[in-house]
Amino acid sequence: MKRYFSTLCMMLAGALLMTSCLKDDNDDTPEYYNNTAISLFQLSCINRYVHTTTSAGEDSVYKKALSNPVVFTIDQSQHKIYNTDSLPSDVDLNHVLATISSINSGTVVVNYPSTSGSDSLLYYSSSDSIDFAALKELRVYSQSGANYRTYEVTINVHKAETDKMIWKQMTAADLPTDAKKAQWEQKANAAGMKQLIGYGTAEGYAFGTDGMLMVSKDNGDTWTADNLDDDAAWLPTDNVAFASWAFAANDSTDYQMLVGTNDKNDKACVVWRKIAEYAKNSLPSKWVRLPIEEDKGYYLPKMENLNLVHFNNLVLAIGNDKNIYVSRDQGITWKTSTKYTLPDALGTNNLTAIADDNGYLWLVGKDTGEVWRGLIIE
Repeated sequence: MKRYFSTLCMMLAGALLMTSCLKDDNDDTPEYYNNTAISLFQLSCINRYVHTTTSAGEDSVYKKALSNPVVFTIDQSQHKIYNTDSLPSDVDLNHVLATISSINSGTVVVNYPSTSGSDSLLYYSSSDSIDFAALKELRVYSQSGANYRTYEVTINVHKAETDKMIWKQMTAADLPTDAKKAQWEQKANAAGMKQLIGYGTAEGYAFGTDGMLMVSKDNGDTWTADNLDDDAAWLPTDNVAFASWAFAANDSTDYQMLVGTNDKNDKACVVWRKIAEYAKNSLPSKWVRLPIEEDKGYYLPKMENLNLVHFNNLVLAIGNDKNIYVSRDQGITWKTSTKYTLPDALGTNNLTAIADDNGYLWLVGKDTGEVWRGLIIE
């Protein structure tokens, strides 16, 4: 009998520890909470099914898990849960692991609609996937069981395809203007330069009449020969393209790239880069010719009508061969990608490419006049 009494005491003690209760000085009966609410909602794991193309040109699909990819808002007054930053369009909403917490140890229940029209309630478990495409609502029952609160859950996803260029045909009136470029061109012409190459935050570049690479550090008023780490004969002579962007590793610094063709290589473009520092007391920098990965096939092919843009934190090269070449290592290797493609309805390969400050890539047909605006939704 003593053994059973001891066991019973242990069970009662455990029950008291397992429940949150309120007691007054005169009553030992547990009082269970009547109110509750969902206090935390996160996606612990949701899968994407990404479509890609193999090197052999065959379609392929691979699964990619996104762990807690977005922040959800819990609107307690309207009983709604939603995300403001949309998920990629190719996520699987039918099999999602979620982390859900409640106030006062409320019990979370998943409610699916049944064919009979009645509720179909299942206890929530963090290890069981939820079909959010079919979900009717989430419920959280108070500890006393007397009350419950319902929540409408909305998982917003992008309607447009993600991780792929999305193109829209625009008009010439929509094109961004570059007043600074026009000023640099005017100054370069007045100084007798042969060709303006481009400009960064603090410097402009041009080819002189003798083919030398010139730099101006006073907005084009004066020009001097710039520093090179290699023979100037390796500078591009045709199809010259330039891009400049803020160098993430250092403040007051631009990463600048110059590409083009010359007679030194029959298959590949030449690529030069300069890390231009313009903070006070910065040391002089020079142009460095990057190696050509010709043996590995990851070079930028020779092509006409070359454009260079910094877009989506990458440098892209676009010429007349119907491809976009992407460099993820600041100009050393170049590859095509199913993510970066030209518009299917593009009517020309004679293009001007521009990247604006709003995350758009613009294409203008020099011979057709057509204008396209592209973006990527990650």
